[in-house]
Amino acid sequence: MRLEHVTFKHVVFLGVLLRAVLIVYGMYHDSHAALKYTDVDYRVFSDAARFIVTPGARGSGHVHGSAKGCPYNRETYRYTPLLAILMIPNEVIHHTFGKVLFAACDILIGYILYCLPTNGTSMRDKVWWIAALWLLNPMPANISTRGSAESVLGLFVISTLALAKSGRLDAAAISLGLAVHFKIYPFIYGASLLAFIHTRAKTKLGNAEQAKSSKEDGTRALLSIFDTWTLLAQARFTLISFGSFAILNIFMYLIWGQPFLEHSYLYHLTRKDHRHNFSLYFYPTYLTYSQPRSSSMAHYLSPRNALLSFIPQMVLSIGSGFLFGGKDIALAWFIQTVCFVHFNRVCTSQYFMWYMWFLPIILPRVKLSKLRATALLAIWISAQALWLSIAYRLEFLGQDVFLPLWLSSILFLFANCYVLVELVKAYR
Repeated sequence: MRLEHVTFKHVVFLGVLLRAVLIVYGMYHDSHAALKYTDVDYRVFSDAARFIVTPGARGSGHVHGSAKGCPYNRETYRYTPLLAILMIPNEVIHHTFGKVLFAACDILIGYILYCLPTNGTSMRDKVWWIAALWLLNPMPANISTRGSAESVLGLFVISTLALAKSGRLDAAAISLGLAVHFKIYPFIYGASLLAFIHTRAKTKLGNAEQAKSSKEDGTRALLSIFDTWTLLAQARFTLISFGSFAILNIFMYLIWGQPFLEHSYLYHLTRKDHRHNFSLYFYPTYLTYSQPRSSSMAHYLSPRNALLSFIPQMVLSIGSGFLFGGKDIALAWFIQTVCFVHFNRVCTSQYFMWYMWFLPIILPRVKLSKLRATALLAIWISAQALWLSIAYRLEFLGQDVFLPLWLSSILFLFANCYVLVELVKAYR
């Protein structure tokens, strides 16, 4: 088949085929190899589902009596019960159901990205390779078929973006509340959505005033963020979004109580992960992990204080939302997510998925020469490859390379910041 004859349907078919092959391969690999293809978290999700459908089952993380099933009886389950509920067919139908569900969410993300309105046009007006950026990308296909639930979150996030861009703000608010319930971090998009609503309301009001009298050229200049129309629209969105989030949480709390709050939310606010990961915070946390707690000023300024690391992360991710949300919300979400991921206390390759969802939207408007684009890609891959090579020496060879690994984490952060700046500069 010639490339000019390739359609979106062909890309979808290949995307489905790729994921089906990987699921079947994963089953074969897991039954013949010591190092499993399936992500360890998949077993955690599945066990949590089993504890829900089997009241009275007691795991090592037992927190509830036998009267009701509790997903938190599975030690290390740190997610909303909603995920465990989605995984129930994994226990009653087939153990690969969850992978099929995650792969299906991957395909739906690709479809929404394809249909997403971009400056009054649709992704259908673009060439097929833009759809292939997601659907045929081996990284998201591999992550979802290994059993990572990131694609479910991605479906909520991309649906929120699509609803907002199409002007269905109430539905977008509900979807955002659902996304934040599923995982905390999408709350940062609230900043860019408020800026987006401000610009949208300002444009509508400006057009109305201009239509009323062509002589009132100063109307637009007088419009500000404090006008009543904007404030009402922003307040409505905030209340609906928070209401969606609160209703889900109240429902979960009434069923599972304090363990739900502790494992789904509070744990992540105070989490101190001293294992090596891409974050530049891992090594200082590792060095101070066993030190006793203190109320001194030194404690509050030390790497052990999780709240301290939130300051640069929140300033960058929320600040960029307010700065770019009114100009281009898809670009704003990409920038916000990159800042959030790479300044987080824990940063793994699965988190990269959080901003890869937006690449098919923004890349068509990034104007870079082939040489420049290749150089930026090489910088990103090389910095990651360097980190992985040192991490391999630590993890599998047992070499004491903590300091070199930390230095490579710092280099990786700078590389990502540089690539982000260059992409924003080249964005049109």
